[in-house]
Amino acid sequence: MSDYFEWNEAKLGLHVPAMDREHQVLISLMNKLHVLREKQASSGEVLAAINALGEYTVKHFADEEMYMARIQYPGIGVHKAVHKQLLAKFTGYSQAYKKDATLTDDFFVFLKMWLNAHISSVDMKYSQHAAARPKSA
Repeated sequence: MSDYFEWNEAKLGLHVPAMDREHQVLISLMNKLHVLREKQASSGEVLAAINALGEYTVKHFADEEMYMARIQYPGIGVHKAVHKQLLAKFTGYSQAYKKDATLTDDFFVFLKMWLNAHISSVDMKYSQHAAARPKSA
């Protein structure tokens, strides 16, 4: 059985080692959540996995925003707003789970969109900005 979410260096790799590692951790946490859903784990296990993903996401977004500030990425304001929207949507799914203990297909569609659209498109812009910057000695 392969992972539901897969790291694809060609599609998702930003060539920013710290961010690539963090994205791989996010994928691992998302896969854990999917496995728990498939094996119909207890709501306590699932909730712990949702909380772990949420906490790591907050850490990752903060790290990413610090990196963007450090490289003086001009799109940081828009990127922060996208992070805020993603967190709000994630929080909505998390709260829905706390209410009815159901992980919906929509939640996993959202996670796939987050990986595919956000990393390969939105994050790629700061990666391209970093690559185009003159290297300091």
